[in-house]
Amino acid sequence: MLEPGERDAVRGDFTESGESGVQALRDVLGLVVRRQAASWKDWRPWVAFVGLIIPLGMLLSIVSWITAGHSATYFWMYANNWDWALLTDRAFWYAFAYCVTVISHSFLLLVCWSWTAGFVLGSTSRRFVQVYGLLFCLMLVFGALLGAPRYFAYFFQYVPHRPQTPDAVGPVDALAFYRQILPFIAQAVLVAVPSLWGMRQGANLGRFPPMLRIVLWTAAISTLGVLVIQEPGFGFFLRPFWRPWMWHAWQVSLLQMLVYWPVVYWTASAVWRRRHGRTASI
Repeated sequence: MLEPGERDAVRGDFTESGESGVQALRDVLGLVVRRQAASWKDWRPWVAFVGLIIPLGMLLSIVSWITAGHSATYFWMYANNWDWALLTDRAFWYAFAYCVTVISHSFLLLVCWSWTAGFVLGSTSRRFVQVYGLLFCLMLVFGALLGAPRYFAYFFQYVPHRPQTPDAVGPVDALAFYRQILPFIAQAVLVAVPSLWGMRQGANLGRFPPMLRIVLWTAAISTLGVLVIQEPGFGFFLRPFWRPWMWHAWQVSLLQMLVYWPVVYWTASAVWRRRHGRTASI
């Protein structure tokens, strides 16, 4: 909440004043509140809140709800219908490998979207990254409790020929764990954690050369564009203007591959840190 230089100054003031721990804590909280209130007089935090935090939080809540619903079927098949005799069946291993591939792909896709959303938020303002993180997590909680359930309730009830969504009935949804707990786990592990990680990385975007910043921003914005396009509601309303061959165009295929750019970023960062660490040790 405070810059490193301000923290040192505050520590020095408290040391000289000799205030008790309770008084020091009260003064620090008051200072933080006043600083944040003054910061929100600027227009940029409001633009980020209305233009990024709210829509991205809702989009990721919806996609997370879908991901949890689809993966719940596979979890239910193995966790609730397990038979040790299946281990001796060769066909079981083929089916199991397929399920692991499908679930891993959907989880990685959601993590990449979430990390990219956090990266964009963090890169907009390093000063507000902690506040953005708190507001974004609150938006995810709202999306998990009210946003996504009400969104799909509207689809189930009012939209004819709706796109495929998690099954609202059946043995999987009858279990409270898959219906209520698993979506929150997916929201926390696959959305909140990667988003906060992405914010931290995006806040350090200024240390990169200008050309590299442009490349990263282009990849991030394109990734979020794919997230919007593949969201069920947007895809449903876009369908009358969309043609099947467009999904197979090389431009769309390139955008779908670009979604995984965070994996390249993570790998390159890990390699750079490893080499930099070896150089520093020498």
